[in-house]
Amino acid sequence: MERLYNWLLLKAIKGLGEVSIKRLWLRFGKAESILSGSYEDIRELLGEEKTRAFFKKELSFDPEEVIRLVEREKIQWLTLEDQEYPALLKEIDDPPPVLFLTGALKNTSLIAIVGTRKPDTQSLWFISKLVRELVQRGYGVCSGGAIGCDYHSHRECLQAGGFSVCFLGMGILNIPHYLQKLRGENMVFVSEFLPNAPPEEFTFPRRNRLISAISKAVVVAEAGQKSGALITADYAVKQKKPLWVYIGNSASQRWLGCINLVNSGKAKIIHSPLDLFESIPNANVQKDPLLDLLSTPKTFDELLLLTGLRYSELSVKLSDLEMQGKVARQGNFYMAL
Repeated sequence: MERLYNWLLLKAIKGLGEVSIKRLWLRFGKAESILSGSYEDIRELLGEEKTRAFFKKELSFDPEEVIRLVEREKIQWLTLEDQEYPALLKEIDDPPPVLFLTGALKNTSLIAIVGTRKPDTQSLWFISKLVRELVQRGYGVCSGGAIGCDYHSHRECLQAGGFSVCFLGMGILNIPHYLQKLRGENMVFVSEFLPNAPPEEFTFPRRNRLISAISKAVVVAEAGQKSGALITADYAVKQKKPLWVYIGNSASQRWLGCINLVNSGKAKIIHSPLDLFESIPNANVQKDPLLDLLSTPKTFDELLLLTGLRYSELSVKLSDLEMQGKVARQGNFYMAL
């Protein structure tokens, strides 16, 4: 529990957000090393004001109380320095220092499906059709668990025998009753918030960045002009994720948000599941996760942190991929070809 305590301590320090914590993690690798860093090293990364806050250690919550709660409720968790922590989440600017989970995340590629809380029957029909095809091709489904498109996506995925991940807008101990019915080996609930944190106005938009970040592509099944699903779509654009929208009736206000995404050039229209699979590979095909990470250039040190591999293991893998013509090195950076 010492590792969890150290990361919770970093999370609790007032004035130290996820962006700053990631900078420290990229330099030091472990929370223990961050906490024992010198004033000069921390200041070099964070600047004077945040460094003073770091060493003052005024806390927003008590990490020891959270530890006791985690132990009593047998809550599972992952930290940034754990190899099992999703590599795609480590890539964003502000990854959660700690994730709390109800089960184990699988090495399954995910597609995010989001939409309105009061969907049209046509949208629900399309989601069912899309999810069955995704599961058949080896993909899992990620969403936010809200009643409507999100819940339907999770349920259809489980009924098809697939794996589903739900990012919560509240603590892991406050999962709504209707979502509790989905619990099982193939359903994992994840939260970046403290275990007993209540749902608040800011928590739902906040978690949306994680839904898009962990997914290979994002599909908006139905969204009006002010739908919360558009927040996930915006994150998808920022994170350079393929963004697709379904438009059941172009004359209806129900899909106006989706139409605007297409008209602004941010998204493509998906008429059938086959449209999606023209831009993403079949998940059943064996793929190298290292090549996945190298879709954007990364240094050797970044890859050590993201993969959790030992120095010698990573060196051998990179050399093999270079010899196969799959990876090229430019200065200090490696990237997939």
